[in-house]
Amino acid sequence: GRMSKASQIVILCEDRAHELFAKRFLTKEWGVKHRAIRVLPYPNGMGSGKKYVKDNLSREVEALRRRHASTILVVLQDADEFSVDRIKSELDAELRSPRGDNEPIVYIIPRWHIQTWMAYLDGKNVDETNKESYQSAYGKISESKDAHVFIDKLASDCRNNKQLESPPESLVAACAEFDRIRRLL
Repeated sequence: GRMSKASQIVILCEDRAHELFAKRFLTKEWGVKHRAIRVLPYPNGMGSGKKYVKDNLSREVEALRRRHASTILVVLQDADEFSVDRIKSELDAELRSPRGDNEPIVYIIPRWHIQTWMAYLDGKNVDETNKESYQSAYGKISESKDAHVFIDKLASDCRNNKQLESPPESLVAACAEFDRIRRLL
């Protein structure tokens, strides 16, 4: 396979499902080595993952801006009932200066949760405004290696710019975010 040019990828996320998603997505299709990935220690049930991401974002972005090595920061936060754009604005608002167009900072923002994406990738028609419908069916899957088959398909489609069939909006936005770092991967 190909080798990623990024020397380090830092992942700032809310929970285990996010971590599994980001790691698998990057290592499987984009040639990133496991040892190049550093996952910041999210609260894991001991407090709000969402708050954790917000509280640490500015510090991680400042650290990235000081480093000259090719570091990428991947930030995952669930949008829940809000729009992806609103969450992006909220994340940007935490920074001293907003993300520059060429900065290797990626926002991955599922509506409700990654479970919604799992359902879509499993062939379901997904309504992203519906909070409850995917939790029971995909909650456990999204935290285990049962999710790999779905993530692999998505990573491959994203990597090859393959058009997804009527995907959820938040997933389209996530794929577009990867264009920011394609040259580093």
